[in-house]
Amino acid sequence: MKVKFRFSIFLMGAFLAASTAVANDGTTQRDARAIEVLKSMSAYTAALDRFAIKSVSHGDARLGGGLMVSNSTEVKVSIDRPGSLHISSFDGQVHKELYFHDGTLTVFNSENKFYAQASIPKEIEAAMEFALEELEVEAPLMDLIYQDASAHLISSQETILYLTDKARIAGTNCHHIAIRGPELDVQLWVEEGDRPVPRKIMMTSKWEGGSPRFTANLMWDSDPDFGQEIFEFKAPEGSINIGFAQSNRSEGE
Repeated sequence: MKVKFRFSIFLMGAFLAASTAVANDGTTQRDARAIEVLKSMSAYTAALDRFAIKSVSHGDARLGGGLMVSNSTEVKVSIDRPGSLHISSFDGQVHKELYFHDGTLTVFNSENKFYAQASIPKEIEAAMEFALEELEVEAPLMDLIYQDASAHLISSQETILYLTDKARIAGTNCHHIAIRGPELDVQLWVEEGDRPVPRKIMMTSKWEGGSPRFTANLMWDSDPDFGQEIFEFKAPEGSINIGFAQSNRSEGE
């Protein structure tokens, strides 16, 4: 399966080339140690029924005249498997929310108080696929919380390199992995030891001018204290349900 990461128009704005240690001859490399780390990461996160992630994300954007700037966003992810998920983001001005709960997907934007809802499959895995493919809702961190996240990262068409086991993220030793895909270069830092969670992700657009980057530092809580109310959307006073536009794929069918 191909890497499904894409730039977010919903949560995080626009998205390092691989390390200088990476061969530059265009050949495909697939390090067994890197694949082992990705599978271990995937197995560990899949076994978590309830967890929360906090992230500080930075996405590049180009202003008029070509000036490249970085936008910062605080993101919170809460999951209660099999069927509840809540993603919220705040960039200092606008709150954006995505909910999966009890067969309903909701997206809300505080800037204009617009929200949209759709019936979805009741399990998170199928719901995320539906949201990404049918409704074209985009949220990059979703790819890290699939129960088989490694399947979304490992493909015969990508170069996967193990760079080092000496990387440090927030005082923690991490494996550093680089993945080259058709559109994006992806770097992952995965915590060493018995809790192999992704602690940082960086994506670089290969073909967009200036090679904009998206970076997220991730803080995991495997024993979160939240109730079911966090997954239930309550429309704020004055908000408007605008519905989802039909996806381009659906229009072409």
